[in-house]
Amino acid sequence: MALKILWLCSWYPNETDPYYGGFIKRHAEAVSNIHSIDVLYVHKCNNSAQLPEYKKNICNEHLTEHIFTNPVSNENFFSTFLGLMKFFLIHRQFIRKNGRPDLIHVHIPMKSGLVALFYKCVYHIPYIVTEHYGIYNPFLHDHFKTRSFFYRYATKLILKHASAMTTVSKSLGDDINHWVLQKEFTVIPNVVDTNLFHFEEQVSKEKFQFIHISNMIPLKNVQGIIEATEILWRERTDFKMVFAGRIVNTFYELAISKELLNKVIFFEGEIPYNEVSTKIKESEALIIFSDTESQSCVVLESLCCGRPAIVTNIGGVKELVDEENGYKINVRDTNDLVNKMREMINHYTSFNLKNISAKATNIYSYESVAKQFDECYAKVLKY
Repeated sequence: MALKILWLCSWYPNETDPYYGGFIKRHAEAVSNIHSIDVLYVHKCNNSAQLPEYKKNICNEHLTEHIFTNPVSNENFFSTFLGLMKFFLIHRQFIRKNGRPDLIHVHIPMKSGLVALFYKCVYHIPYIVTEHYGIYNPFLHDHFKTRSFFYRYATKLILKHASAMTTVSKSLGDDINHWVLQKEFTVIPNVVDTNLFHFEEQVSKEKFQFIHISNMIPLKNVQGIIEATEILWRERTDFKMVFAGRIVNTFYELAISKELLNKVIFFEGEIPYNEVSTKIKESEALIIFSDTESQSCVVLESLCCGRPAIVTNIGGVKELVDEENGYKINVRDTNDLVNKMREMINHYTSFNLKNISAKATNIYSYESVAKQFDECYAKVLKY
């Protein structure tokens, strides 16, 4: 049964940031193989940004993106209030023009969930919520409990009245149940484009290559990876550490000061999404040393390529790795990372790379994830 579904997204790729919420876009691409989806995203920007007021992207026969721009001036109560009113007006006009959907699917409760809550209360259109945001982890400085009363209360209302809730990891769902409210949830993971991320035999080369791929923000603990690399480099020189993502001067200068740059540490800079798979396949193993992760798309992608991962034993990322596909390390424990990097090099041949890829592909492919969302929709609409 093909449905007409309106996706209301609090994050989504846009002209200002083409990577913002890219995992939601891939979810949409997957589900559009079964149902007709209109994605609606309102992008808040400052008044000086030269962005189109509305942009329509027809991605395929069953997936259309509607990107609106909501310019705001200085952040104060008045401008915030006006911005919120325009936010609601955009959604109201869109639904009036395009007709009533069978279901609304919210990605990240605040603030798109407020619109879904309104339409459920007034027009009895059911909605489900998918949460991706790891804000419920108390390790973060902007943890859920530090947010305003309105933010916390609205999030609770949105989740309470949702006909179903899905999370990208069990850890994230448990955190919501601890910090927000008790609610049953279904784990539906992020999705991987296995046309790009699939197994290929490795090309023999002189040095073992680790890779780290991220936006290089502080919680990714890139400094810790550099420090671990320095320690291991003093011991052996048969490996290299590649970083792909935004180049941060602090990390670049740190590598220079330690005389590691272009000897063992290499910065690739930001690369297009379709090149990420190439970089992973050129490497032997991935390293994620984050302070927290609700899940990790790049770990899923690495596993689908058949490349094992070293990950922090925290949040949703710890659910992805076992003794068959990598190692877990303690948070901020540089010596533990050094030990696991050493083990990865020494015992790499014990990993069955084809098996790692096959298992991950079976779980994280477009077909698998789309089927899981379809089952969730079927429970809500009883078809």
